[in-house]
Amino acid sequence: MDKVYKHPRLGDVLLRQRWTTSRISLSVKPSGEVRLSYPRLVSTAKALRFLETKVDWVLRMRDKVSQRAMAGVDYSLEQIEALRREAKRVLPAMVERLAAQYGFSYGRVTIRATRSKWGCCTSQNNLSLSLFLMTLPTHLQEFVVLHELCHTVHHNHSAEFHALLDRVTGGREKELNRQLKGIRKNLRFRKGVESDLGHIMELVADAQNWFAKQNIDQWQDGYPTDNIISSDILSNKNYIVELDGDTSATFMLSFDGEPTYSVIEGKGWLNNNPYAVVHRIAVTDRCRRKGIAKEILYYVEELCAERGVADIRIDTHRDNLAMQSLLKKMGYSHCGRITLISGAYREAYHKEIKR
Repeated sequence: MDKVYKHPRLGDVLLRQRWTTSRISLSVKPSGEVRLSYPRLVSTAKALRFLETKVDWVLRMRDKVSQRAMAGVDYSLEQIEALRREAKRVLPAMVERLAAQYGFSYGRVTIRATRSKWGCCTSQNNLSLSLFLMTLPTHLQEFVVLHELCHTVHHNHSAEFHALLDRVTGGREKELNRQLKGIRKNLRFRKGVESDLGHIMELVADAQNWFAKQNIDQWQDGYPTDNIISSDILSNKNYIVELDGDTSATFMLSFDGEPTYSVIEGKGWLNNNPYAVVHRIAVTDRCRRKGIAKEILYYVEELCAERGVADIRIDTHRDNLAMQSLLKKMGYSHCGRITLISGAYREAYHKEIKR
């Protein structure tokens, strides 16, 4: 039977006692999880004494896992130190604010350069947070902090723990956990910069070729040009999606409205509230069918939430059935048809974000 032991320095340790196990063994998984396996005829107390002799070894192994993870996304030492400074500035204050807001008590807060876990809570209610939290959007940073603060009440992952976490996140634990797991797959969002232009145009070319193969007359007239993408970058509206450190997708997000949306044929927009508009989603060929477009739309919703915007509008070609299917699955309503400046028609969709 498996059970979790809360170690004061290592955090959660999975204890696995088996008839098939012939000796006490200790392992550190790529996720950073620590497993202590031992035979049925060996007492738990003896196995834990063995663990105590290996604490320094476990910490060294976790550091190696962290170094491999950091190498995977190609962070320089300068970038890591910059993240550390930012984490020390932001995270302790975030813990203090959220603890006061929800009535949690905790010990001290430390910042570590680990990618094996976003954070952990010791049996003394001390919190250890990864400096790589600074690569996450703010709402996911807060989710991780709330997760660890909930461990100050329930030192396990029991039903009571999850009920508490769900309550303090406004009923969104599962949704936020899904987003965090997407990040754990080394999916990262960031603003585009001028040096990304060449990579973005390669993504655009991939999308243009894919549309052509699907007999979709979209982006077949040279749109979007490098001047359009460069303008997106300069106006801070272009975003890059990196998967395992590689530029894998791009999109444009604006909160300044869309002139071509002023006239719509059909049912009409759901409301006249301020809205975000998403344009120019392009995913590299090697990353198709990996759910990246869905992750982009989820990420857009979180950026909207941070700005207090509850509506998103988007348009797509009538023959782009894959995008239309995705939009419908994600709660977008088909509102009619809009006309681009070029005179081409596009199917218009609108979503009201429920919070």
